[in-house]
Amino acid sequence: MEESGLKKITEREDIRIIAEMAAELGVDAYLVGGAMRDFLLRRETKDLDFVLSGAWKELPRSFADRISGTFFWLDEKRLQGRVVKKKGDGISVYDFAPLCGSSIENDLRLRDFTINALALPLFGDRRELIDTLHGCEDLRKGIIRACSAAAFDNDPLRLMRAIRFSAELGFAIEENTWKTICAKSALLKEVAWERVRDELFRTLAASSCGASLKKLCSSGLWAEILASRESTICEESVARAERAELLCLEVGRLFPESAERLADYMDREIEAGISVCSLIKLAAILGSGERGGTAPLAKRLRLGREAERVLDIFYRDERAVYDVLERNSAERVIYRFFRDREPAGLGMLIIARCGGVNSAETFSRLTGYYLREYEAEEGDLFLSGGEIMSILDVLPGKVVGEAMESLRRAEGGGLVNSREEARQFIKNLLTKEESIR
Repeated sequence: MEESGLKKITEREDIRIIAEMAAELGVDAYLVGGAMRDFLLRRETKDLDFVLSGAWKELPRSFADRISGTFFWLDEKRLQGRVVKKKGDGISVYDFAPLCGSSIENDLRLRDFTINALALPLFGDRRELIDTLHGCEDLRKGIIRACSAAAFDNDPLRLMRAIRFSAELGFAIEENTWKTICAKSALLKEVAWERVRDELFRTLAASSCGASLKKLCSSGLWAEILASRESTICEESVARAERAELLCLEVGRLFPESAERLADYMDREIEAGISVCSLIKLAAILGSGERGGTAPLAKRLRLGREAERVLDIFYRDERAVYDVLERNSAERVIYRFFRDREPAGLGMLIIARCGGVNSAETFSRLTGYYLREYEAEEGDLFLSGGEIMSILDVLPGKVVGEAMESLRRAEGGGLVNSREEARQFIKNLLTKEESIR
């Protein structure tokens, strides 16, 4: 990039403020890493990384105060800090770390990949990119190349990160780098599983997941993730994941007027960094052949309760699409199907379609209902808890809960399709209970 283009980067308000504050403190500041890579690729980025040298500890706190952001230490012992600023269009993240080694050139050599080993000085009059390892050339060629032979030993998560960058950027992994990844895949077990989880779901969130899955498998990393050398991604698993990805796109083409709602559903985070779309792909990979269900993997990846619940519904309830919806088209049955599995319903349709469980007609009809008519908040059961208590003439307690659950199953099975039928159903429960007594 020409000096004029680099100067334009430094004129961005937040970067300009950091440069000014660094100058006031006598600190040498560099914009580095993925932020520089994305600027050069003309990709939007809200995550900026800075390397600082000198007496800089007060700079991040002062910067946070200046922009009304929040500062906290990522690792106070290593002086790695973060400032987060919430804006109307999302969150901007600013990471600060001390210079590693005796110079910025040595710092860059310790990084993961050459395309991230780039630095722009924010001091002095001249704006000249520091590219010690020829990362710009690899950017032009579309290559992921490790900075050194020790890159993966220094942080084994980089083994997965190479595949994620390949997926996100559409780059090829350089041959020697790939051989090293395959040779050192066992190092992944040394990484905290929360970090492995985050990297896996970022990889799944990228497009062309089939190619990424093949790389995870052939490198040996998938076996490490599942903690089993016998567990591999078979061709059918890859095909299912690719079909799931294509179906997500196909839904958008079938229902263009619902594109915004579909995007909101797919991007919805079940927990931080784990979207519905990523869970759909993971469930498609696991299919019905992964022994032990989803619980062992969910535990290993430290999934939260809600993410584990949704993944388990995707994995185990595939047949429900046929058993419930292919056989019963009553609107209340369809509503209960989605409501009782919220937010997994639409994902279940996609996974079932991948496996050939539901027909194209059923898939289109139910997807259309979900996108055009279904509202989870419009009401749960036909009767409220208070109404059930009035019919049964009881106080709040176990009896009411059991009655509500019975009504939920009846609505889901098509036995109850109106408020009047619901009242009669609860009355029948009361009559049945009295006859038992």
